[in-house]
Amino acid sequence: MESKQLGSTGVPTGRVDVWRVRLDEPAKAGSEASVLSPDEIARASRFHFEKDRIHFTRCRSALRGLLAGYLAIPAAEIHFEYLTSGKPQLAAERNPHALQFNVSHSANMALIAVGSEHRLGVDIEKIRSDVDTTSLAERFFSVRERAGLQALPDHLRVPGFFACWTRKEAFLKATGDGFSFPLADFSVTTHPDLDPELEDINGNTEAGKQWFLADLSVVDGFRATVAIERSHSHLETYDWN
Repeated sequence: MESKQLGSTGVPTGRVDVWRVRLDEPAKAGSEASVLSPDEIARASRFHFEKDRIHFTRCRSALRGLLAGYLAIPAAEIHFEYLTSGKPQLAAERNPHALQFNVSHSANMALIAVGSEHRLGVDIEKIRSDVDTTSLAERFFSVRERAGLQALPDHLRVPGFFACWTRKEAFLKATGDGFSFPLADFSVTTHPDLDPELEDINGNTEAGKQWFLADLSVVDGFRATVAIERSHSHLETYDWN
């Protein structure tokens, strides 16, 4: 990961910028909540634990700061609309370049992916060895994916599970359908050390070819994937400071 000054390369046309945000870093001078909308402030106040409130506030303020830099408008003037799945998107009247974005967070890390025109999704998950991967795979994965996990050697089962999970989540988030799209109705590759692919959608192996999936090496102990609705995309990764 490297640092980047917003505005140096403009709207990400033909590429996707992925920003890593540490949610446990001390707040900058001034309140990060000052750029949030009233509904975001209300949402933050509903978290029971202070740590969760801080993580949400920092993630949303980083998102607003990033989008403001790309759009060249003040962060407080960013307006979001929400799909029925809850996925936020920029209000069309303030988004002349059809900027697309997606956010994911797990533990103390967040990823914000930003592109233009093409739908995209990102997912990050902290790897946990105490997860019952077998039962979760039976519940959420396709027959093809479960067979792929079973074929892996024992030491790759947990990494394979989280690789599969982030690949599926990134695709679902890109579509905007969320869990209304049955998880068993599409398949991704499961080997954690090989390039990810969307293998089929409802058994159609051609349907996945319009999607580009890429695993992201963001920090040890996490798995992350980005999904973009195009056959290939150039990725740039940065730290949000």
